[in-house]
Amino acid sequence: MSNTKEFRNLESGELIEKDSIANTARIVNDFSGYHWLMERMRIGQGVAEGIHLLPNELSGNDFSWNIAHVPGDVYTDVYNAGEIDDPHFGRNMGRAKWVQDYEWWYTYSFNIPTEMHDKDLTLVFEGIDYSCDVWLNTKHLGKHEGMMSSFKFNITDLVDLNQPHDPINKLLIKLDPPPKNQKNFAGMKHNFAGDYLTGVIPFGIWKPIKLIATKNVRIDNYRIESKVNENNANVSFELDVTGFKSETQSLTAQFSLSDGDKKHICKKEITVVKGENKFTSEIDIKDAKLWWPYELGDPFLYILDITIFDGSTPVDTINEKVGLREITMEMNPGFSKEESEIPWTFVVNGKKMFLRSACWGGQPSFFYGRNSESKYRFYLENAKECNINNLRMFGWHPAETEDFYHICDELGITVWTNFSFATQVFREDKEYIDRVCEEISEIVKDRRNHASTIMWMGGEEVYFSEAHVKSGNKKLMQTIGNVTKKLTNVPFADASPLSSREGIRMGYKTNESAHANSHYYAAGAVFMEDYYPYLDFCIIPELTAASSPNISSLKKFIPENELWPMGPSWGYHAGDIHVLQALNYEVFGNICMDSLEQFVEATQIAQGTIFQFALEHFRRCKPHVSGVALCHFITNWPIIKWDIIDYYGEKKKSFDFVKKCYQPLLPSLKFSKRRYLPGEEFEAGLWVVNDYYKEYKDTIYTYQIIDNSGAIVSSDSFKVDVKENSSIEFNKAKWTVSGNIGDSFDVILSLTTSNGDILSTNNYRLLIDDQEKAKVEAKNLYLFTHSQRNKYGRGYYRYTPNCIDVT
Repeated sequence: MSNTKEFRNLESGELIEKDSIANTARIVNDFSGYHWLMERMRIGQGVAEGIHLLPNELSGNDFSWNIAHVPGDVYTDVYNAGEIDDPHFGRNMGRAKWVQDYEWWYTYSFNIPTEMHDKDLTLVFEGIDYSCDVWLNTKHLGKHEGMMSSFKFNITDLVDLNQPHDPINKLLIKLDPPPKNQKNFAGMKHNFAGDYLTGVIPFGIWKPIKLIATKNVRIDNYRIESKVNENNANVSFELDVTGFKSETQSLTAQFSLSDGDKKHICKKEITVVKGENKFTSEIDIKDAKLWWPYELGDPFLYILDITIFDGSTPVDTINEKVGLREITMEMNPGFSKEESEIPWTFVVNGKKMFLRSACWGGQPSFFYGRNSESKYRFYLENAKECNINNLRMFGWHPAETEDFYHICDELGITVWTNFSFATQVFREDKEYIDRVCEEISEIVKDRRNHASTIMWMGGEEVYFSEAHVKSGNKKLMQTIGNVTKKLTNVPFADASPLSSREGIRMGYKTNESAHANSHYYAAGAVFMEDYYPYLDFCIIPELTAASSPNISSLKKFIPENELWPMGPSWGYHAGDIHVLQALNYEVFGNICMDSLEQFVEATQIAQGTIFQFALEHFRRCKPHVSGVALCHFITNWPIIKWDIIDYYGEKKKSFDFVKKCYQPLLPSLKFSKRRYLPGEEFEAGLWVVNDYYKEYKDTIYTYQIIDNSGAIVSSDSFKVDVKENSSIEFNKAKWTVSGNIGDSFDVILSLTTSNGDILSTNNYRLLIDDQEKAKVEAKNLYLFTHSQRNKYGRGYYRYTPNCIDVT
């Protein structure tokens, strides 16, 4: 096994040429890759047998350990070693639960490159999930708990600088079995149980480990904030520096922002003492190139370079891409002080922005070892293609990786980050709260400089039950807010939703925020047109519909003998079969169970139809409503649920519905119901929603109604002036419905220039049917769903009771 000879700048990731290493202020050796070994131990066995005291030797005790990859996770390493079957297939995930009952030892051997020998050495752990002990050359460096916080050790005096062929320094990491009571670690590790998870608890070395070499000082962290006045920006910095020398050092800190053509530089004389130091500085930039969400402008990124000099010699440096932008909040119009007291309208560089959002749904994979920068880029580029301008990372999942935030910065997608508090009663003791506050501080400091970040939030559904009302959850969320506000100017809100029944009892106003999920969970009890229009809240951070993945994806995780008729693996992979049938009926008048092909396609169109109706409704309500988030864009393992692009990267038909209804410039049809009887008068409002800061004058608005035979039965064209950042009704579409029960009709909308160039189109399919009779049948499906739940419980057995062994 040989040590890596690749050196990278820690912040930029750029390769450092070997002949320039000696002249580099900061040298980074990234330990990522397959040069790791790992092995299972019974709890306490490793230390009891002295595994942590083993020297490094070519044919040592760990010679036959499994090869591992860092960053990664234990399950992926064990799977690659052939010790478990693919956990995604069938119900294999449950068979892998034994992995979480052991401690796992990871080891890595390395030499110290000669270029680092006269420098101070820091070993940085960017993230380990969840609890670990670390040894270097048999010396215990320390213990760490907390998935999302980085930690580091000064190892200058602990390494061997010799250069034998077989690496001489030995790093050992003991991963403890992951904790199982979420109450004890909420905020420090993400949720692992819920209606779309199996109870398998992920853990592992999920972020890189790096060796950093600097001279006498180390830049630990920085903070950048911008105050924007038209196109001018005042940029302020905070710099955290560790001094290694016993004596005081007189140094110079240089801050540089480059736009490719011009550099803006400020220098500051600093006095560094041993230990922690903090410094501030600022730069005024006229005609700054601001960072904008992609529909409002260019998401421009400056190159930031921060270098500390001892005289003319650089002793440490970092560089990174940063955007200059200012986020402020304004109150939503149309709500009284008794209804809302929190500003929910996002303002970027002085421009109000409606959030066409989606819940991110977790990392691309629940198993960290299956993630990559390319996978993040694929999904995020698809989010932008889908006209999503914000991703909400909600509290069931971890704060995301640097790759995620960097790509969002680049693409101009804004990010709303919840901390990992979800649907629990949390501890109230000081020990726990202090640990949580430390973790939150590290999460914010590691991510606060990303221009894409526009919101921090405490919890997810933490004001959702009677137990929450009686708990200290509200006080904890407010404590987290106080910590966050000291570290960043990006806005913070306590939790989502705030205006649940329990939230109102806990002192929040009645119309702040709501999760629009009841239509899904009570499928059949109420139609979409009788639910969404009656939700009057400032913002909707979650709105749910679901569907099956494509058949090609289903075949990758559902055993062939369970595909059709459905076997228990459908329910195991979170398929709410009865809910999907009820939603199919609502959209089509049929549960669509004649074949696998029919069912899959119907669920995806039903999901898209629901999203189209609901998302367009809330968009038409702007500026009274300032954002809506569909739930979800992706999910982190292959399930039959909410995502519109599945785990394997295949788009569902619902993706195209969302892409269409999230167009920044959108012709939109406002109708009161989806079913009309022959002879009934159909009337619908013709709206335009414009999220651009651009007017569209002399625009031609055209609608056509097309009957079941393909004939145009009603149409009109008229001229409109579309104001910037607006939502306006311009006219009505009317038609006396003709046809037979069971037929359908389409409404086609378009916006074109006076020259005939298409600006935007939209379309809808409505049914010729008896609305009231359909509601009765849908209610029967709802009642059947509950009868099965009452008989077989809330688990997935209720979908395939014939598969249960009751003998």
